[in-house]
Amino acid sequence: MSKSPKELKIVSRYLLSKKDRKKLEEEAEKELGKDYVAKIQEAERVEIAIVKHPELSELYFLDNTLAFVRVTGDGFIPSLYYIYKANLSPSYPSVYVDAGAVPKILNGADVMVPGIKKIEGEFGPNTRVLVKELDKARTIAIGLSLMSSQEIKTSQKGKAIKTLHYLGDEVWNLSTK
Repeated sequence: MSKSPKELKIVSRYLLSKKDRKKLEEEAEKELGKDYVAKIQEAERVEIAIVKHPELSELYFLDNTLAFVRVTGDGFIPSLYYIYKANLSPSYPSVYVDAGAVPKILNGADVMVPGIKKIEGEFGPNTRVLVKELDKARTIAIGLSLMSSQEIKTSQKGKAIKTLHYLGDEVWNLSTK
């Protein structure tokens, strides 16, 4: 995602109807898992914000906390802030990166093969992946795999994961306001 917060502009924000909440629960279960559905059901307020942004189309707030976003044409990704706040983790495979890769990823860089030191779970291309620090095992980004886990293990170079959301990006900053 781009680093400029000026690109993220909320066009409208409103409460979801019961019918729309039900639809959201069905979609969230497929993409994020049952834990997220439970959080939607527990929430007193479920809001959607339509945004003007090159990569995002909608933001979803549960009780005024940004919980997940819809990537334009590509489904949901959870907010890292919400993952930490609600102590949730989507059931995505994980890649662990070395300390040298962390500052680059936290500046919006994609994850390169040489920085990946460990993989949990098997995955193919175009799969959502959690990017974690090897030393601390904390999630620092969510990305989309450009290679399969097998290709990453056998490759020595190249882009492995396209970074979609990372600690400190505009979604994180909006979450912490």
